[in-house]
Amino acid sequence: MSLIVVLKCLAVFGTTLISAATVKWLPNSSFQLPDNFEDKKLPCSKQIVVFPQSLTGSIIIAPETEVSGFILPENGELILEGLINFGDNHAETNCTEENAYYLDKSVKAWNQTGVWSSPKFNKATPDSDRVPCFNDVVEFPENTKFTVILPKMTQYVKEIKVGSISYHSSVGFLIYGVILRPVDDQQQFVLNSYMTTNIKINKPVHCSQFGCACQPIPMSIDCASKFCPKAPCVHPVKPLGFCCKICGGYILFDPDETFDMKAFEDLVKDTVNGYDKNRIEYYVGFSPEIEFRRIQLVVVDKEEYEGLSAEITNSISYNLQNHWVKGHKIAQISGSPISKASLGGKMFVSMIFAVILTFGTLYVYYYQIVDLRFSILSGRMPDNIFSRLERRSESVVSLTRRDSMTSSRSSTGFRNPLYNSKRGRVQVVESED
Repeated sequence: MSLIVVLKCLAVFGTTLISAATVKWLPNSSFQLPDNFEDKKLPCSKQIVVFPQSLTGSIIIAPETEVSGFILPENGELILEGLINFGDNHAETNCTEENAYYLDKSVKAWNQTGVWSSPKFNKATPDSDRVPCFNDVVEFPENTKFTVILPKMTQYVKEIKVGSISYHSSVGFLIYGVILRPVDDQQQFVLNSYMTTNIKINKPVHCSQFGCACQPIPMSIDCASKFCPKAPCVHPVKPLGFCCKICGGYILFDPDETFDMKAFEDLVKDTVNGYDKNRIEYYVGFSPEIEFRRIQLVVVDKEEYEGLSAEITNSISYNLQNHWVKGHKIAQISGSPISKASLGGKMFVSMIFAVILTFGTLYVYYYQIVDLRFSILSGRMPDNIFSRLERRSESVVSLTRRDSMTSSRSSTGFRNPLYNSKRGRVQVVESED
């Protein structure tokens, strides 16, 4: 009995149209899916996550997961994609201290998101193409428990492997892989509602003049179990075949008779290399509509979104112009990263505050409070002296003796604050003391 904790390192590969690859069955055991917990909610920072005693597959735990603790299984595998935060996060006001129970669900449908893995998939690959294609080898892992609900739409594959057993024909897979499989076997395939497998193995497919799509008839992808994090950009986009909005850009168009898929791929590759190929992932393929298939390009930043993918998409769209395009072309890009947008908002608020502070300083400078200076008259101040003071723009008002003036013709004057137009002048007598 052992628990294996693996630090997951994802290798990124370039994307071509449709190339043969190995696609493995990987039930969506993501820790970030509410459906994988008993109360249909993701655990919070005050909760202890309780795993079952034994896990049949790997559990993927995303970076920055916040929990109070884990009660680990005796057998199983946890895949850590980054750091995990243990302890109470005081910012979570709706979090209560209790246990969160993880459920080991092994029954999945062929067309669910997250159940297939392959080195040819990357961040730019639509969910509609994250399934086995007509020329792929499909592998189901050995010594693991799973139940696969087979597709309703006809799907083509090159080969199916279940552990050490390989199936090279549809009839052989139906008889030996599905019908004659023991009921108590931990690996089961469930026929669809038409009581067929709908899996065509090693059969030829019809391709268009521009190339081959992943499947001649695309399936409707079940996005119910897809976890969609908040996109880290302003105005994210949603290319065809995606369950979630993404940051980056995409181009969608109906090709004319002169379209050359290889030349278009070279245009995309050269444009990406002209910027920085190590920071970009892209996908070139057919859109998933059943009625007609358009050409779709999706470009995303490989790591944190910085806007480079949007810039590249815009450049390719400009170079493409109306070349190879029949009818209307759609080109959409997302906005700036939220981190930079927030910084801009903070800078704007700071500038507004600085302007207000500047105007406030100017106001105080030109309209400051009057500074009053009084000589001591008769030993005390009149009781009602402050009732006659008015705020004026003069900075200093002082009382002096009349005979201290150097010239009676001087134009300099002041307003005596003790003067009352209704009561007359107040007589001020200088003390003899």
